[in-house]
Amino acid sequence: MLDEVEPVKAIMLDLVVQRILKETEDVVRIELAREDGEPLPVYQAGAHITLQLPSGLLRQYSLCRLPTSGKSFEIAVLREPQSRGGSAELHRLKEGDVLQCKFPQNHFLLTNPRSPALLMAAGIGVTPLIPMAQTLHKTGTNFCLHYSVKSSAKAPFYQMLKDSPFADKVQFHFTDTERRADIRALLEQHKDKRDIYVCGPQAFIDTVLEQAASLGWPETKLHREYFSGSRSPEMDNAPLDAFQVKVASTGEMIDVDQGVTITEALEANGIDVPVSCEEGWCGTCMTGLIEGVADHRDTFLSNDERASGQLIMPCCSRARSECLVLDL
Repeated sequence: MLDEVEPVKAIMLDLVVQRILKETEDVVRIELAREDGEPLPVYQAGAHITLQLPSGLLRQYSLCRLPTSGKSFEIAVLREPQSRGGSAELHRLKEGDVLQCKFPQNHFLLTNPRSPALLMAAGIGVTPLIPMAQTLHKTGTNFCLHYSVKSSAKAPFYQMLKDSPFADKVQFHFTDTERRADIRALLEQHKDKRDIYVCGPQAFIDTVLEQAASLGWPETKLHREYFSGSRSPEMDNAPLDAFQVKVASTGEMIDVDQGVTITEALEANGIDVPVSCEEGWCGTCMTGLIEGVADHRDTFLSNDERASGQLIMPCCSRARSECLVLDL
């Protein structure tokens, strides 16, 4: 959940809420279009957009279908009681409301649309996988989509997937019945060690990745996208409460005090690093690490990328060494 990341573009589009559909009791599907009706930027399966909400919050949402007319974006939003306010705001929207939107980005690309794939979703995590299924179906590629959710009534896009031209490739696993998914058994069916794309709650993703790794899947074939950041076991007892970062291009040394993020410390010193989620799952702020040991607290980087010691997500991660030299 990995591809090279570019900073979020500064260009903002004004988008009007064209249609709001109730997918389930807790999920709404929102269609957005330009006020002038002109085409929107194109995107590929796995892409997301960044919306500026009426409160000013920036939040990212996966685009849940491939472009059709090219004149609208479609997202699905789960009402999250424990969220930081974004989902509640979007659930209060009305048709005709206007939001600002940054260009689509994609950190969750299909590595090869003609390579067999295993799509694994839980709950609202199905949204970026639907365009992947559409793409794979169009290319005639072998794939299957396993969708874990509490019940059919709680499953966003349930009827759409049942009626889709690739319905025979979709398997529903309802957690409130005996049809709960046996992750290991599902993986064992694929001796070809095909690419796995997984999205959903962290516990679900971690289970899929751990089981795949234990069955011999190479890290390069494991692709994930989290919808929220994770907490490192060291989150409440970090190796260093305070440390310094060095800006490689200027040599400037900046103190990062306890309770202050690296990006906040940089911003206070006039150095802007684009951020969006502020929890380490979107990839927007990914920065090169030249020297030092990071205390990774993101969910975006793969295990191999963390082990390389060359990248850091400064919006949430901290330090295990006295100084981090950043490629800025």
